[in-house]
Amino acid sequence: MPKLNLWSNNTEIEFFSEALKHFASPEQLFYKLANGYFTYVPKGSDAEGQTLQSRNALIGQFTENWAKNLLAPIANEFNLYAINGMVCEELGLTRQSSADIAFCTKDSLIQSAVDVKLLFEVKMSVVSNYKFDIKKGFLSLN
Repeated sequence: MPKLNLWSNNTEIEFFSEALKHFASPEQLFYKLANGYFTYVPKGSDAEGQTLQSRNALIGQFTENWAKNLLAPIANEFNLYAINGMVCEELGLTRQSSADIAFCTKDSLIQSAVDVKLLFEVKMSVVSNYKFDIKKGFLSLN
């Protein structure tokens, strides 16, 4: 079995760096507070009317894909495919509420119940609090 690289601060920094470079603004990833941009509102700070949420859709998509890449070698050992967003109407998994990750006998988003062997619900988000310096484009642990 290959060595598994588990979730770390480096993984989180990779997410933020790639997201900021390619598809997201700081406002989509961080709380914009008077003293900077933060992953989470620092303890004792005022959220300034912003709703707290520990996982936004961009982080969710990244973590689900990251988890699939982590689990894919295990699926392959059993001649299965690791699939994000699998749909199986028979199991109540629709396009609006698909499986985060599924191990299946066929390499397809749409599956029959008989081909679904294992389902995973990914409940991961960014663990550490980061501060983003918008002027310098620098991310640091807060």
